[in-house]
Amino acid sequence: MAISQDQIWDTFNHNKPIFIDATWLQTVYSLDLSIELRHIIAERLGILADIGWEAIKALLKEYGTQPELIHAAGLCHQKEAFNFLLMLFREQSSPDITIVRALECWGAMIPTADLKKILKCHSLELRLAGLNLLRFKSHLLKASELLELVEHLLDDFRDEVVIQVIKILQRRDEQRIINCIGKIASHGTDQVVETALIALGSIGTQHSALELYSLSRELVTTSHREIAEKQISHQYID
Repeated sequence: MAISQDQIWDTFNHNKPIFIDATWLQTVYSLDLSIELRHIIAERLGILADIGWEAIKALLKEYGTQPELIHAAGLCHQKEAFNFLLMLFREQSSPDITIVRALECWGAMIPTADLKKILKCHSLELRLAGLNLLRFKSHLLKASELLELVEHLLDDFRDEVVIQVIKILQRRDEQRIINCIGKIASHGTDQVVETALIALGSIGTQHSALELYSLSRELVTTSHREIAEKQISHQYID
């Protein structure tokens, strides 16, 4: 006999997630259920790691690549799930935001070519998701490789994108990256310029201090020059 949605909700409300069997979750999952309930079932399977992945695989085979099952594949943190999601990503003619987000926990493992494909998309959601992946991989890249991936994003008209790029770059202290952040600080919206100046201050090297000094003399807007001077005052460099 089929289990009703009310019965499924009742089970969730009266049992901790770890006490709900993966087989039961797999059995009750159905496309006839509400989207909310399908997402909860999928998430419960995702947190069951390797056991959950076996159930997720079976459901993917039976029901196809439903968004909640893709999300669950990302939650289970299994290498086989990563390989499956990466294969699925490469099969798409254009990146799918659900798959990209599911790959988030494997950001450091994403091949650069795949990351570049995501960051080339014009969609705000995809660019931010791609930058989130890059956040985990950036320390593995040379400065030249990192800049190659993000330089075209610095011309994005959306502050959210440029600010996320700055936050990734500020973790590095190579001179060419400092120069790049300085270039960003020389133009752009108030929020972008302020973020870039604070980023230079956080790097805390002689090169970043010199860049701030130059900007404090060159910036046209008084408030921007004051921010640059404030960041210089925070430096403790011999």
